[in-house]
Amino acid sequence: MNSIEKSAIRTFLQNHLLTNCMLEKEIIQYIFHLLHGKGKIFSTDETHFSWGGFYAQVSSFHLKDDTCIQSIISHAAAIELLILATDIFDEISDCDQSDPIVSQLSIGEAILIANALMMEAFRLILHNSKEDIQEKLSIIISELQNTCNGQWKDLHFIISECIPTEEEYFTVVKQKSSALVKLVCELGDMPNRHIWETIAADIGIAGQLKNDARDIMSDDKSDLINRKATLPFIKAIEYSSKKDNGWLIRKLRQLKEADNNSPLIKEIRNYIQKTGATDYCFILSKIYMDKALNQIAAHFPEKQVQIARLKRYLES
Repeated sequence: MNSIEKSAIRTFLQNHLLTNCMLEKEIIQYIFHLLHGKGKIFSTDETHFSWGGFYAQVSSFHLKDDTCIQSIISHAAAIELLILATDIFDEISDCDQSDPIVSQLSIGEAILIANALMMEAFRLILHNSKEDIQEKLSIIISELQNTCNGQWKDLHFIISECIPTEEEYFTVVKQKSSALVKLVCELGDMPNRHIWETIAADIGIAGQLKNDARDIMSDDKSDLINRKATLPFIKAIEYSSKKDNGWLIRKLRQLKEADNNSPLIKEIRNYIQKTGATDYCFILSKIYMDKALNQIAAHFPEKQVQIARLKRYLES
């Protein structure tokens, strides 16, 4: 996606929120703050992934003329709002308010803003669709339901006496993370929506693997404290069980009982990194991303320019 396209989405979204949105001014102000966060359309990091930008990339695979551009821009803006809503709900359900703006809100305020974002996204799509409205809504609702089901499983997917397997991890990820990618891909290229299904699954898995490997090492995330059964955690425990007589499980029990967790958390993170569990996830992420890009190249051999742009965008 080039800077002109990103600028167009920003301009449209800014004009819409300031002139055509019926939400309270304070809510709109918070929305603008949130849209400036990492991975969002107003982020100052020009090279960073955003969901609206991703939608525009996928849409370019069936773009025939300039008459479609305005529709793509408006839908990209709607996607940006919709995914921001799901992000807020995700942070609330995970009790992970690491975002500096979300952390300033009460739970009630955050829920209201997420609801407002979702409704505004639906309104944008309805008002900027000349055809296929029912099919578009069907795609969105179906994949949001899949995401909810996946998030429900993810909430209860933790390291306990019973250690989840790698296979179980991928089952949850496919439902939780790949559903949103599938929503964007199918909505962005509806004539070829059947092609994007497996591609979207692989892109979603690749992204989640990378996020999980980063998050378990981050002080801003609660994955380690909440003992979320992410793949780096699962693989590190497998290693510990075979090589160190369950050292990691014993440390996790101490973590639950400790008053000052910082030294113990650092020790656990160092151990996880030394096992190669995070490297394993980064390597696996690249394998899944390469698989997705190879599928795209096989299905769209005449779209080399679009494929190259999408590849740069996903790997940025």
